[in-house]
Amino acid sequence: MKKHIWLPALAVILAACALLGLRGILGATAKENARKDHLQLMQTLLPGSTSFTLEAETWEDPNILSVHKGQTGFVVQTRVQGYADSVTVFVGVSNAGKVTGLTVSDAHETLGLGSKILTDHAFLAQYLQTDGDAQVDAITGATVTSKAITRSVNSAVAYVTGADIDSGATSWGG
Repeated sequence: MKKHIWLPALAVILAACALLGLRGILGATAKENARKDHLQLMQTLLPGSTSFTLEAETWEDPNILSVHKGQTGFVVQTRVQGYADSVTVFVGVSNAGKVTGLTVSDAHETLGLGSKILTDHAFLAQYLQTDGDAQVDAITGATVTSKAITRSVNSAVAYVTGADIDSGATSWGG
């Protein structure tokens, strides 16, 4: 009778060991996939660059989270305050100081208004090939969120060009 008690316990222990082993294998695979996705994102935002190195944190701008140097420029990750919460943006900036691409990677803005920054490609495209001092038409009803994107772009361009850009300044179109 005692043998029957240990068999289920042994089965549970073996199953737990198998799951831990799988977790280790799958965890490494997930980490590698995340690294590849991140590299592909940076290559998309900064055309012509194939590899990136993480820059040492020497910037004073509190909006900047990280800077990745590529062959043709930089990809700058920023986080600025939006209307409801912070907004995280990746901005590609060429060595000449022009915006080559940007994407909002994290935002929890008001549904139907500020959340449009995740899908309004026409709004985001206004920043392309600018030097951060663009005439931008804000998303209707989401001026604060629109300004947050502009602060992100201004911070990224200022880092690359060394310009003293007030990341709070914004030019709004009509």
